[in-house]
Amino acid sequence: MKTLSKPTSRVGSRGARLGLAALVGLNLALAGCRTATRLQRLERRTAEALEAVQRQEFSDSAPEDLRLEPYERFALPEGVEALHLDLRQTLALGARHSRDYQNAREDLYRQALSLVSARHDWDWIPASSFSALVGRNLAGPDTRADLDADAGVSRRFLSGARLTGSLAFYSLRYLSGDREVSLGTLADVSLTQPLLAGSNREAIREPLTQAERNLVYALRTFVRERKRLLITLADDYYAVLSALDSLEIARRNHRNLRDSRERSEAMAESGRVPLFQVDQARQRELDAQASLIAREEAYEASKDTLKQALGLPIEIPIELERGDLEQLAKAALPRPPMEFEQAAAYALAHRLDWATTRDRQADAERQVRITADALRARLDVTLAGRASSPSDDHLRSLALDRGDYTVRLGGELPLDRTDELIAHRQALISADQRARAVDQARDQIIADLRSAWRRLRSSEQNHQIQRLSVDLARQRVESTELLFQAGRINIREVLDAQDSLIAAENALTVALVQHRMTWLRLMYQLEQLPTEPDTLWSPALALQTVPDGATP
Repeated sequence: MKTLSKPTSRVGSRGARLGLAALVGLNLALAGCRTATRLQRLERRTAEALEAVQRQEFSDSAPEDLRLEPYERFALPEGVEALHLDLRQTLALGARHSRDYQNAREDLYRQALSLVSARHDWDWIPASSFSALVGRNLAGPDTRADLDADAGVSRRFLSGARLTGSLAFYSLRYLSGDREVSLGTLADVSLTQPLLAGSNREAIREPLTQAERNLVYALRTFVRERKRLLITLADDYYAVLSALDSLEIARRNHRNLRDSRERSEAMAESGRVPLFQVDQARQRELDAQASLIAREEAYEASKDTLKQALGLPIEIPIELERGDLEQLAKAALPRPPMEFEQAAAYALAHRLDWATTRDRQADAERQVRITADALRARLDVTLAGRASSPSDDHLRSLALDRGDYTVRLGGELPLDRTDELIAHRQALISADQRARAVDQARDQIIADLRSAWRRLRSSEQNHQIQRLSVDLARQRVESTELLFQAGRINIREVLDAQDSLIAAENALTVALVQHRMTWLRLMYQLEQLPTEPDTLWSPALALQTVPDGATP
């Protein structure tokens, strides 16, 4: 405890009060900065980072607004009993409510926040603190009030230098006894500059560089995720339409088999067919009824799958536009936009995930250089200065001419660099792994593209086969019906023909949807599936018209 021999003056007492009031007012002002205002400022910095990375990666398109919106559970508008959707509406609904899509957006936003944080490390960073206490010494007895406060700033530079500065204020006042007061200030500044290890600009900037690269990777992943979501929703949408078409076919088949059973019963009563053929017709009718129940269950399950992909509450009823499947059946089957050799080169030039794979290899090579820099000796120079004001009953200016100023040279010889050497060796291993990953990713891209190419060709051929199969099955049903009416064949031939028609019609729908989805996946493999951010619609979804006189 410091005591003063001279009695406290009015000026000193007033100075202590003014200093205390100023300090408390400053801290209250800083604390009074609202959280909402700070969040708005953070939102602007994050939006700027997201806009900048979009301009860097996709300079040919305007940046989209990637700000986050509060989560709201979807609800049907009042008075609407069911949600009627076509493909375009389905995709737009998924863009707004898909949980996976929103999670991907939030992952991208989090990465932007990480970049803002990394950049903040290179800003002028202020700091402040204060403490106040009242104590009583019973041996005196003396009652005193202590107040300490400091404000400082620090900054990192790309040269590796670090600057710190602080200004401290302290006050001691006795509230009893001789009522003495003591006020003082202290200033402290230091600058440290590495000369050997730690002075490499690439190594110094590494946290910021990696944060910038990670945001680029996250943006590419987000864009790919949007295209993948388009394919997922389109697949689920057509799956519902396929299930609905299969259900309608099953209903028609059940009606036809019921009619066949009734005709066979009438013919059996007149003695034209034996009773065992009636039993066969009844058995087929029961099988068709069981199949109808299964198709109804599959249809409802497919709608639930679509609702989950869209992020809709499972209890909301939806109805899809069946005309989309009819239009798809009338449209021309799209062909690959280029030859395979051109497609492979195009994919390697435009695939976003391939670009990320190559950039991660560059990251690994950069780590090799950075860990090698850490193996060098350390040599740092530090410039420091400290000055204080004389302790008095009122604030005095800093006595700079009586300050303490130093230049210090410190270093460390690389006698033991085991940890750094291990880190460098691990970086070398990671670089080799990344090099292999690049080769593997390249082969995988070409293999996936080749597979999609084959599937598109085979699905086109399968679609043509199934169209012919349906035509033949219909002709067979018509001819067997006539032959059965004439008594030239038994009911089994009619039932088999109807089963073949049902199987052919279902297979045709499957082949049609399969070709459509294979085409979209091929466009995804080629990175030729541009997608609107707000609606998920893509020009690749447009149907091609069939030339006059041609078949789809």
